[in-house]
Amino acid sequence: MTKNKWLNLLDTIEGKFGVDKDYKEKHEDDIPGEKHIVEFGSPMGKIKLEWVEKARLLNEKTSYSNRIGSNVKIDKVYSEDEMVNYMNAFKWDEVTNEWEKIDTSFFEN
Repeated sequence: MTKNKWLNLLDTIEGKFGVDKDYKEKHEDDIPGEKHIVEFGSPMGKIKLEWVEKARLLNEKTSYSNRIGSNVKIDKVYSEDEMVNYMNAFKWDEVTNEWEKIDTSFFEN
């Protein structure tokens, strides 16, 4: 999904259902980039969409020792100018009180 398709989807959601929450948050583990999160009510129930924009992972460097009990350290190297974008969708489950992931492959065309 492209950024333009994401913005068009947001306009459609606002027009049809209205938006309950609209916010941005940083990635965990200090990954460069952010998530744009939108929550809204629909005929399917409460829905949460995440537009994830993060730096492309270029390399992982592993530091370790062959000694027993030693630690393994993984350093991840991210691109400073290349970004990766994708969308996640979740539906609120009233029974478990948790977000369940929805398949979004139909949006990728």
